[in-house]
Order: sequence, then C-alpha cells, then structure tokens
Amino acid sequence: MLDGIYHVAFSSGSSSFGEGIAVFKDGSVNGGDHGYTYTGTKSESESSFTSTLTIKRWNSSAQSIFGAISEFSLELSGSTSGPNGFVAQGHVVGQPQLKITIRGKHLAAAA
Repeated sequence: MLDGIYHVAFSSGSSSFGEGIAVFKDGSVNGGDHGYTYTGTKSESESSFTSTLTIKRWNSSAQSIFGAISEFSLELSGSTSGPNGFVAQGHVVGQPQLKITIRGKHLAAAA
C-alpha cells in the first residue's frame, strides 16, 4: 500500500456510513472527518496490512457510525485493492459485534 493521503469511506454492520481523509506515512495513520479524529499505526506484509486506530470525537454534536461514542479503538486487517486503493475490515476493540468496513482511494503523496 502506498504511503499518502486517502479518501476513506466506511460502513458498519448496521448499514451506517461515513467518509473522511486518512494519511498513511512511515507506519503511522492520521486523519479525520466532520466529527472525529483518527490516529494509529499500520503494519504491512506483502499486499496485506493490519492497523490499530484510536477514534476520538472532536465535535460534540457528531455521532460515529456506532452511535454517540466519544472514543473507541478499532482493530483492522486489510489488503490492497487495485493499484491505488485498499479495503479493510475490523471491529471495535472489545466489541466484535461492532464491525466496520473501510475502502480507501489514494489521492496524493504525503509530504
């Protein structure tokens, strides 16, 4: 997976969806959307990766795709999708019933 800036679209098992921007660089992940920030790490092997993210609400009126949760962590595993994208699936740490799918599209290189 290329380091860089990605448009990310995510959905939960309950058909909720959202989108944001994520920057992948040197094993770190940072990003956000209209209500939450994303920070974490990514480890790669071949065309697959794993990631652990902390999601924190910065906009008190926003709700995540899992509802009005102010902070949670995600465990993800994914693979590249075409030359400039990825697909990842995972769940909220400690709550495997709260599933998420994330699709990313590379937009630009990161500085």
